[in-house]
Amino acid sequence: MTLGILLPTRGRPENLDRFIQATGRTAADWHLYVRLDDDDPAFQEYLDVLDECGYDGKVSLVNGERTGFASSLNELAAHADADGMSHVGMFGDDVLPETPEWDLRLVAGLGTDLGVAYGDDGLRKKHAPDLPTHYVTQIEVYQRLGYLAPPTIRHLFLDNVARDVGRWLRNFVYVPVKIQHLHPWQEGEHLHDSTYAEGGRNADIRRADQMAYIQWTKDRDWKKRLR
Repeated sequence: MTLGILLPTRGRPENLDRFIQATGRTAADWHLYVRLDDDDPAFQEYLDVLDECGYDGKVSLVNGERTGFASSLNELAAHADADGMSHVGMFGDDVLPETPEWDLRLVAGLGTDLGVAYGDDGLRKKHAPDLPTHYVTQIEVYQRLGYLAPPTIRHLFLDNVARDVGRWLRNFVYVPVKIQHLHPWQEGEHLHDSTYAEGGRNADIRRADQMAYIQWTKDRDWKKRLR
């Protein structure tokens, strides 16, 4: 088993460094896929982080046109699939793994049945406690759907999508591992940056993604693919 960790990131090279170091300390069998936008003002700083992180061979960089978190996630999943990863996970650059061997425990929590497993993001009292703001699933789920993020979504509601997929598969599992989501809800509203402003805090994107998510829930095609 190797977990392909999928991490689109923008404007936060320091967060990427923090994530890599935390993952190196805590995860057991992993490969990190990082997606960068070509127009990211911090692009060179990201390259410096990757050059100096100390995990050569454990991190793959994918860069290209800015397309949004969802499309970038699917792009990384395709690379993980091509590399033969058995499992993949959606992670943001504002999370911090803490529990030793959290990757093995999430995968073990899934068992042999297709499903979705997630841990404790530290915000379960702020949002629905079963909202998987990070998650792990089998690569077969991606293969059957052809995506992790519905193509009509740009940024938001991907945790809702994962929850729906896990419930539909009747294997939606909470595993008590700590993977902190260092969202400004927790750390202070002053930490909202341009990446937040252009994503979750953008009213137009939120409305469009919400409508796309609602439409996706009504589509029977994805359910048929997962049977």
